[in-house]
Amino acid sequence: MKKTNQALEELIKQISQGEFPHEYEHFGGAELILTNEPDRHFHQGDTVVYSEHASALSWLVDELAKVYSSKLDSGSKYAFYSGVGKVMIELLKTQEDLKAVMLGVVEATEKGWGNN
Repeated sequence: MKKTNQALEELIKQISQGEFPHEYEHFGGAELILTNEPDRHFHQGDTVVYSEHASALSWLVDELAKVYSSKLDSGSKYAFYSGVGKVMIELLKTQEDLKAVMLGVVEATEKGWGNN
């Protein structure tokens, strides 16, 4: 648990200081797709996040997966990734600031996955 908290604190610090990549491979897997391409192919049931910030958000997904890796398995990963994507979609509707979106995703993910 301590390792998770330390990793989470470091992630929050990185985001707050703007220390995240703006060019990063877009995430696609476990029924979650992050893209800046409106014509990106996806399957029914996928959670698709369209954003000009798809690279930074993809990095965040990868970092969150590392933080919570001990809680993810072949079944739970679908709920995890889909949940993260749905939070992103909601925050992107109301927030223009990328850091605020990213920190909101971290907070929501911690609420859902941090104390299990």
